[in-house]
Amino acid sequence: MKKSLADKIEQYLKVLIDRSEEKCIEIQRSELAETFCCVPSQVTYVISTRFTEEDGYLTESRRGGKGYVRISRFSMPEEGTCLNDLLYYCKHLSDSDLLSVREHKLINYLLLNSFNSFSGEIREKIFEGIKKSINEYVKMEL
Repeated sequence: MKKSLADKIEQYLKVLIDRSEEKCIEIQRSELAETFCCVPSQVTYVISTRFTEEDGYLTESRRGGKGYVRISRFSMPEEGTCLNDLLYYCKHLSDSDLLSVREHKLINYLLLNSFNSFSGEIREKIFEGIKKSINEYVKMEL
């Protein structure tokens, strides 16, 4: 089966990430587009559709002359509650300097102490909303 250009770009980026000690790479769209003889929007498409949070990737980008795309891979625990996933995710954001130490500590404190009286189903919905809000906050700060 012949691989599409998007498949080739995805595979290339995943190999780079796997070879990186930090499981994080920083690339420039234009350079990668030149490497694959395509337009930068094709690279943007691959990154936005194949390197999602659901797939275990965190992306951030800066546009302009010295712009870049940073792709980090993180792994969520296989088992555990939504709370553990959220705590792990916040730690990853803190380790990546996307949340300050103080922000990280505050979020952890709130998560561990504020929702104990809610049922499991309600807590999960709250944690999903918090995770979405944290993502929006991180993107807003970039």
